Amino acid sequence: MQPEYDKFQPERLTIKEFDHWVVTVRTKQVTLGAAVFLLKRLEPSLAGLQPSEAQELPLVARWFESAASRLFGAEKFNYIAAMMKDPLVHFHALPRYSQERSFGGKSWTDKFWPKVATLDDVVTTDEELEALVEAYRDEKQ
Repeated sequence: MQPEYDKFQPERLTIKEFDHWVVTVRTKQVTLGAAVFLLKRLEPSLAGLQPSEAQELPLVARWFESAASRLFGAEKFNYIAAMMKDPLVHFHALPRYSQERSFGGKSWTDKFWPKVATLDDVVTTDEELEALVEAYRDEKQ
């Protein structure tokens, strides 16, 4: 992928690849299992999506929602496509939880529930990220 994608660490954090999209674990886990959907080509505007890219996006979301629901018990999902800091088409995909969840020996609380989540600056360890990548990659579907 292009250098513009480096901050998303796709070489390390990719959990699923589609024809037009790559799904990575989000480096800052504002909610358990948060991910990023990255368009495989550089495009600064959502309006610039090609029909085949737009058509595939619901398949990406369906896979993600199904996997996060099975793995972590996600109840709802928020998607953010702000594209302010990173002017390329991507979506932050945030699973939502009404109650605390446990994963990787840690308790995770969705502090935003029941309101819309925000992209807070949180610390997520490399060990936590690796455990999430492994869980998603092992998820069969």
